[in-house]
Parts: sequence; C-alpha cells; structure tokens
Amino acid sequence: MTLIERDHLLAHMQDLIKDHGTFRVLCQILKLKLRQRRPKRAMRLPINPHMRRDIGLPPEYKPRDPFKTLL
Repeated sequence: MTLIERDHLLAHMQDLIKDHGTFRVLCQILKLKLRQRRPKRAMRLPINPHMRRDIGLPPEYKPRDPFKTLL
C-alpha cells in the first residue's frame, strides 16, 4: 500500500468519524469483524416422486399410518 492510498483511506475514515461519531464507527467495525459468517448451504431441488422411487430414495414425506387414526 502506497502512502497516497493510505492517506486516502485515513481521510475517508476521518470523514466517517466526523459524520457519525467515533463510537458508532468503531461499533460497526467490531460488529463486522466479530460476526460469524456461516457458509451458505446448497438448496435441494425437488425430485419427482417417481424418480425418487426409481433411484431408491425414500418418499419425501411419510405417508399417514391408517391405523394411527383408529387409536
């Protein structure tokens, strides 16, 4: 990082501090640094029930037990 780039970043930070206050700027920096970033999970695409049966996967939902309603 050159001196010009560093001076530009410091000037930008000083402008933020002047506009919003030191405490708020530091709180936002800490919040961003301490926030845990979780990796995003891939969404599962819906599969046709016939395809699930053909490749040997269980049904997406369990069918109702007909004897459960008799109890």
